[in-house]
Amino acid sequence: MTISRAGLVALALPHLLAGCLGGTGLGRFVPPVGAEAFGVTFGASRATVERELAAAGARPRPDPADADALLVERCPGAPVAARCVLHFTPAGLYAAEQRVPLADTGALVRAVEKGLGAPAAAAAGSAAVAWWEPAGWSVAVHRHPEWKPPAATFRAEFDAAAPPVVAGVPLGRLRADVEALLAAQGASLLQRDAETASYLGCPLGEADAVSCTVSFRRGRAAAVTEVLPTPGDDDAALEGWRARCAAVARDIGRPPVVSCPSTGPDRVEGDCTATWSSVRLVVVVGAHRNQGGQHRGPISVYLGFGGPPRPGGDED
Repeated sequence: MTISRAGLVALALPHLLAGCLGGTGLGRFVPPVGAEAFGVTFGASRATVERELAAAGARPRPDPADADALLVERCPGAPVAARCVLHFTPAGLYAAEQRVPLADTGALVRAVEKGLGAPAAAAAGSAAVAWWEPAGWSVAVHRHPEWKPPAATFRAEFDAAAPPVVAGVPLGRLRADVEALLAAQGASLLQRDAETASYLGCPLGEADAVSCTVSFRRGRAAAVTEVLPTPGDDDAALEGWRARCAAVARDIGRPPVVSCPSTGPDRVEGDCTATWSSVRLVVVVGAHRNQGGQHRGPISVYLGFGGPPRPGGDED
């Protein structure tokens, strides 16, 4: 699977926290209570959060490096007594982030431990040095020795509002941010138009994918489709589709809703699809009949990820 629980790694780009280094104090991280943390309500709209901050005497200001972020000089309960960055999507506030010099990584971890206890073990090869999962939240400390200057980051995400990250692509984020992120990951661009950007695979996606296409709606990433290698005949393609469906079902923990024409995918009647839907993400494993004589071109298997339809349509 190529779905991450939250976007803690995917948006750790240096420019998002520019100017946040300096002499900083470190203290106990105050654990979230429900959706409340850092003196504001996560999942609330940007306007609501700005009103909350103003009522508390804070003076938030737009982040010149990120149209989806607010800069706040102090966030109550944060582990660093310095500027924090609040991140939004159209769905509301979902993350808070802070940055310290790399030498302060250990002190930053200890400050979070004072509030959340011992962290979970970080995955091998991960930039995360510590990870916590309090109810409804994902919290992590990362090292970034490659940044100039080197730094460590603290990031807390409210899971109910955090945009899903699939194949390393954060859904719901602005197109410029997504494309910059993929470029930083080393993605090779194949084609770009007004609605999509296609790559020779997404670096954090399926290793055997022959292409990875990000679709944008209203200037934000709306869906990711990974096309897998095309088997030589129909039987092999459908067996590959079934195997991939079974693997995804194991990962998600429940069976899909399946639709498939009686003779397999047909360019007229439609694809074979296995679909899992939730309030945050729709996952599809599909088998698609490509162009060919008598509608009998080769079958491709694909993985699709997208946000669920919004009540009342696509209005932001």
